[in-house]
Order: sequence, then structure tokens, then C-alpha cells
Amino acid sequence: MCYHFDISFSHPLSSQNTVEQAQKLLSNSTFPDAASNNQLCRYLYHSGRIQALRLDYSSSFSNLSQCLRKAPTNTALGFRIAAQRLLVVVQLLMGEIPDRNVFFTEGMRVELGPYMKIAQAVRRGDLANFHSTVSSFAERLKMDGTYTLISRLAHSVVKAGLRKLKLSYSRISLDDVATRLGLPNATSAEFVVAKAVRDGVIDATIDHEQKYVQSHDLVDVYATTEPTEAFHRRIAYCLTTHNDAVRGMRYPPDAYKKQLEASRGLRGKGKDDDKTDEEKAAELEDELDEDY
Repeated sequence: MCYHFDISFSHPLSSQNTVEQAQKLLSNSTFPDAASNNQLCRYLYHSGRIQALRLDYSSSFSNLSQCLRKAPTNTALGFRIAAQRLLVVVQLLMGEIPDRNVFFTEGMRVELGPYMKIAQAVRRGDLANFHSTVSSFAERLKMDGTYTLISRLAHSVVKAGLRKLKLSYSRISLDDVATRLGLPNATSAEFVVAKAVRDGVIDATIDHEQKYVQSHDLVDVYATTEPTEAFHRRIAYCLTTHNDAVRGMRYPPDAYKKQLEASRGLRGKGKDDDKTDEEKAAELEDELDEDY
């Protein structure tokens, strides 16, 4: 059985870290089509937050993007700031760096300041700088409810640093990798590089005896699945926008009959008050047949 979704239940579930219960509520309920735009924005925000906590970053990014697109621009600044903060963190978890102009949106510059510094640390691939930045804003991030998600970004920082090292050096020792990434020792660097090679983050070979990493030549990006994934995201966004537009252009049933009555001056006449809509529509069709 499928029930209508009540937003008042999702907020305490997502805020009390009972993510699985919130996901079950989402999967076993449907959001009513007659809900207001403000309720839809809240639904998209809480759905995106729950999906981000469950590592479903693609769905979370889609819902949060729709939330910001549908949110009112002249009011609800606090809500838009909360949604934008969460969207920035989800983008970083997806391996993307948000545009710089996002952090300078009117009314959000101060609130998004810590997140801009975190994004800069992720882009540089400096793990030590990332940890120091997160530590300095730890209380603020906990108040925002994003500290748990940001703590997952350490892997993204390491991946970004490895990509930069691969572009800069064709061959580099594991000791230098550990120094540049802020890792404890060469053994930790070896494990990190091996995982990155297995996950396809970098194309390289590890020489375990000589303790160095040999990068391979750059491959054609169009021979990988990255263009396909980019096209898939764009097409999904266009289809969602199209479906929302079609849904917004729907008219209520029998709306054309009321328009015909108004144009013919038949609305409000006492003699028609006791007639059903079907009888009135039949009379209008007879009159149209007589005219033609």
C-alpha cells in the first residue's frame, strides 16, 4: 500500500540520523501532486539530504538542484542557503568542484565562506590543509548538519592530489607522494595509490621493489565512459524539466465547458441552475451545430 508523503515526518527522521527509517518512509509513500510549491521544495530538500547520507549522490544532486530551481528567489533566504550548502557538499563528494560564482551569490557570501575554503582545499588535493580547515570550522559545520558528509571528503582530497601528481610527474617515489599528500609514511601512500589505480582514478603502475609510481600516457577521454555519463546527466535534467513543464500546463477537468459558458453569456442564468453539466454541454454543442 502506498501512502501520501507528509514532510513533517521526514525532518525529524533525517535530523536524528535514523536514515534507514526515513528512506523506508520515502519509498513507501508518494508525494501528492496537489501540494504547493513550497511543500515540494521542502520535500526535494529532505529527500536530497537523506539520499546524500545513504551515499546516493547522483539522486541527491538531482533533487537539490530542482529544489533550488523551484525555490522562491525573493524570500526564504535561509532555506536557499541550507539547500545550497548541502548541494556544494554533494558536488564535492561526486568529485566535482562547484563554480566560484556560487559562493558569491547575493546574501550567501558569508554563510558559504567556510565551504568555499573547503572546496579550495579539495581542489588543491592538500590533505593537511583540508583537515586544518575542517577543524577550524568544525562547530559551524556541526550546526549546519554537514559535518558527517564533509568528513567523507578526505578520499576526494587524496584523489584530487593524485591526479595533480600524475599530471606533473611521469615517475615519483612513494615517499614524495606521502609528503605531498600529507600521509604518514610511504606504506600508507602505497595503499592509497593502489586503491586509486584499482578504482580507475589514475592510470599508473606501482613498483613495489623500487618504491615508486610510474604514470602511463594520457588516454583519449572519449574512449572512456565519462562522456556517456555527462550526456546522461544532461539528458536526465532536460527530461525532468520537460516533465515539470508539462505537469504545470495541465488544466482541470471540464475547464473548457466553463469557458464556453462564459463566452456565450450562459453563466449565472437562473434557468440553467437546475441543469447538469452534461445537459449544458449538449445544448452548447447543438448551438454550435446550428451556427455552422
